[in-house]
Amino acid sequence: MTKEIDDVASQIEQVIDEASGKAYLPPCQVRCPLKIDIQRNHVMISCLPLDEKEASSQILKIGDEVYEQNPLFPIVCGYICGLCEKECNYEEQTGAVRRILLLRFVAEHYLSHLKTKPSHPPLTGEKVAVIGGGPASLMCAYTLSKKGYRVSMVAKRSDLGGALRLIPQYRLPKNILDDTLDSLVRIARIDVKDVQFEPTMGDWKKTMDELRKEGYQAIFIATGTPFPRRLRFEGKLVAGADLEAVMFGLNLLSDVSQGKARPRLFEGKRVIVIGGGNVAFDTARTARRLGGKVTLVCLENEDKASKDGIPADVEEIEGASEEGIQIVYSRGVEEIVGEDGKFRKIKCPRCTSVYNEMGYRGFNPKFDKSDVIYLEGDVLLITIGQTWPRTPFRQVGLLDERDRIDVDPLTLMSNRVEGIFVGGDVRRIGYASDAMREGMVAAESIDRYLKGEDLKKGREMEYEKAAIPRAAEYKPQPELEWLPAKKRINFKPFEKGFTLKDAVEEAGRCLYCGPCKSCKACVMLGLQQEIPRIEVNREICSGCGVCAFLCSYDAIKLEKSGDKAVAVINDLRCKRCGVCAAACPSAAIVPEHSTNAEIMAEIEGALV
Repeated sequence: MTKEIDDVASQIEQVIDEASGKAYLPPCQVRCPLKIDIQRNHVMISCLPLDEKEASSQILKIGDEVYEQNPLFPIVCGYICGLCEKECNYEEQTGAVRRILLLRFVAEHYLSHLKTKPSHPPLTGEKVAVIGGGPASLMCAYTLSKKGYRVSMVAKRSDLGGALRLIPQYRLPKNILDDTLDSLVRIARIDVKDVQFEPTMGDWKKTMDELRKEGYQAIFIATGTPFPRRLRFEGKLVAGADLEAVMFGLNLLSDVSQGKARPRLFEGKRVIVIGGGNVAFDTARTARRLGGKVTLVCLENEDKASKDGIPADVEEIEGASEEGIQIVYSRGVEEIVGEDGKFRKIKCPRCTSVYNEMGYRGFNPKFDKSDVIYLEGDVLLITIGQTWPRTPFRQVGLLDERDRIDVDPLTLMSNRVEGIFVGGDVRRIGYASDAMREGMVAAESIDRYLKGEDLKKGREMEYEKAAIPRAAEYKPQPELEWLPAKKRINFKPFEKGFTLKDAVEEAGRCLYCGPCKSCKACVMLGLQQEIPRIEVNREICSGCGVCAFLCSYDAIKLEKSGDKAVAVINDLRCKRCGVCAAACPSAAIVPEHSTNAEIMAEIEGALV
C-alpha cells in the first residue's frame, strides 16, 4: 500500500499559472517538442551514487523515464537534437547544461537493457496504417501501440529511421541507430510491411483504397522530404546542375550511409559545398573525410545573433573549421560554370540580406551584383534544403487550391479526406524531435477519431517559461572534449563522453528553474514523502523582508496587511528549500512535515 501511495505522490502534475492560464515550466522543457521531464532527469542524475554498481539500477530507471516519453532514445536526446540546450536559462550565463552528454551517459548503460525491455501486451485494437519510416511515423506507431492499436508501417525495413540514416556515423553510430530502431519495432509490435513505398511512382489512390479494404480504419502519412531542393537565384533555377561532378549533398550522405561511396572518393579534389545548415556541414565534413579539400559557401553571415546569421550549430561550424574546411559567408550562387561538360567554378555575388522583416519565414535574399567572386573546384555539392513531391498527394486529393497539404494544424487530420492524417517534415520541416511531436499529435487524433471523440477539445496549451534564479555566481560549463582534428578525419565518434562523476557534477549544475510539482524527483528518490507547502504565519510575521532577500527564485514578496507588511509565497516559484524558514527571525515560516529537523540543521549551517 505504501508503494502505491509513493507511486501516486511521485507522479508529475501540470502546474498552471492562475493569473495567465498558462502551463508553467522551465524553458528547456517548453522548447522540447516532446515535453520530456528534463528537470526531473537532471535531479535524478545529480543524486546518483559515485559507485557504478550502486548507480546502475537508478540509471536504468532514468533511462526508462526518458524512453517512456521518447522511444527514439538514445538517438534523440543522447546523440542528436539539443533544442533544450538552446533555451537553457544558463545559456546566456556560463553556457547551457550539456544535456546531450548527460543522456548519452545514461544511454551507454541503458542500450543493452533496452534490448531486453518487454514488448507491449498483445494488440487487439483497430488497424492503423502508417506510411513512411521516419521519426514522425515511428513515434505515431509506438504511441498507438501503447494504446492497443494494431499498427502496420508501409516502409522498407532497411529505410527505417528516414533522414536519421543520413546523419554521419561520427555523430550517430550505426549500431546505436539500428539497435534503437529494432527495439522500438519489437517493443511496439509494429508490423513492418518491408515494401518500398515510392513517393513519385505508382497510384497512391489505389494504394489507399487497398489499405481501406484490408481493414485499416485510419492512415497516417509521414513520407518526409526525400528530394534535394534545386539551386535558385532570384527565383530562377541556376543553370549548370546537369554538369558532370555537380551533385546533391543528400545523395552523397545516402551513398555513404549505404556503403556505396569509395573510401577516398574525393582524394586530391577541390570540393565546394553550397548551404549553411547542419546538413550542409554534415556534407562538407563527410567530403573532407573522403579526402576532399573542402570549401563551404553560404548566403548567411557569421554572426549567429543577427537575423541573417548562419543556422548551423556552433559545434558544427567550429568542428568544420578545425578540420580544415574553409567557410565563405554572405555569398550566393548566380551561375555554375562548366567546361567541356564538366564543372569548373561558381559565380558568387555578395548576399546583402537573406530574410525580410518576417524573419525565417521571409526568405528573400538580396544581392550586390557589383561585388562578385569566382570559386573554382572539381566537385560541387548542393545542399540547400529538401522538398517533397506533390503528385501523390494530389492523386489522393489532399492538396488545396494552392497545391499545399490541407490539414488541420491542431489535429493533423486532412480537411479533405476523413480518416487520413499527415505530419512530419512533409508538412513542416524541422528537427527529428519536431517530427516526433507531429507523430504523437497524430496518434492522439487517431485515437480520438476511432473512439468518436472530439479531436480538438482540451488540446491547445500555452506555456510560461520559468525565469533564471539569482546566484552570486554561476557554475562554468564544461568544455567539450574532441580528438584533435588530424586524428578524427574518419567516421568514428570523436567526442569524449561523461564519466559517472562528470554526469553527476553537470546534472548538479542545472538550476532546476521549473516548479516542484512538475518535477517531483525528490519524491521519486524517497527524499520526501510529497511536495510540502511552506506556510507563513501572518500573525507573527514581522515583515522584515529577510526571506524575500534570501530567496534565489524570487518566490517571496511583501504585501501590505493592515498596518504592517507580511511575506507571501508564490507556490509556483517556491522550491521548498527551507532557506526562508531557517532564516526567519520570527519563526513565522513553517515547512510542512516533509522537512525534518536534520534538513533544517543543514540549511541553518549553510547560512552561517
